[in-house]
Amino acid sequence: MKWRAALGLALGAAVLAATLIYAGVGVVLHTLERLRLTGLLIIVLAHLPIVALMGIAWYLATGTVRIASPARFIWARLVRDAAAETLPFSQIGGFVLGVRALRLGGPAALRGILSMTVDLVIELGAKLPYVVAGVLALLATAPGSALMRPLELGLAVSAAAVSVTVLMRRRLGTLFQRAVRNVSQRWPVLASLHRMHAEGDINTVLDDILSRRPRLAWAFALHVLCWFLGAAELWLIFALLGEPVSVPRALVIDSVVAILRTLAFMVPAAAGVQEASYVLACAVFGIPAAAAVAASLARRARDLTMGVATLGGALGTDPAIVRGRSGTSCGS
Repeated sequence: MKWRAALGLALGAAVLAATLIYAGVGVVLHTLERLRLTGLLIIVLAHLPIVALMGIAWYLATGTVRIASPARFIWARLVRDAAAETLPFSQIGGFVLGVRALRLGGPAALRGILSMTVDLVIELGAKLPYVVAGVLALLATAPGSALMRPLELGLAVSAAAVSVTVLMRRRLGTLFQRAVRNVSQRWPVLASLHRMHAEGDINTVLDDILSRRPRLAWAFALHVLCWFLGAAELWLIFALLGEPVSVPRALVIDSVVAILRTLAFMVPAAAGVQEASYVLACAVFGIPAAAAVAASLARRARDLTMGVATLGGALGTDPAIVRGRSGTSCGS
């Protein structure tokens, strides 16, 4: 799998280089300079409430058993996202470190992993109404745009992925057991997953989580809100770069980038794909390519800043999270 990740990253780097050349490296840097350290701090602070809401959504997807406090889930979501953004070659590293950040052991750890799986499906499902809103905004602002095709394609693929998962929910326990076996064999450091399975029945825990529909509905609503807040973030980024856009245009651009990142999941950190997606979406509204790439790099700077700070904090307060040693106590 590592060679595939390396190949994806190499292709993404080539796309990124081509995009920078197309936009003009000097112009991109000049546009990015307008952000300044103050602007970067602003967009980092603006993103923290979104991470908090996503952490609470994960907490709601745990079922009836309280395995950790909402604050612990917010921290775990921070770690999960930080690892995903700063460790591009470890495609499951963010998920593993996120669960470890909950500081769970035994049956609680099993519930933490299953709840994260459910949360991922809910987050993907919440993207559907967001992309539909992006389609409607595109019809209102740029009818007949070529962006309609990738939006429709991404919407169809996401809907199919969510539908298959929902329809196969009875088999999720079996599939997860197989995944536990494969993952623990491939990464010995995760052999403790076998013990988690031995200490708790996967299907029983999963049925409990899925039966709590009001909690799952609230988790879905929070994820929908987070997607729309992402468009507000993009509006803020363009304003800080001195290239203001309207809210409907920010919604279209962000939904296009979100769906294209989903389609290019095989490329670590969506390297190059994200930048090209910004250029493609912004071109419809006449936004310069340099401003589009600068907005993408500003987002990456935000993620990198938060990622380094979070992993640094995790290493300082709980070295076992990063070093791969299993926790044995349940967080609260």
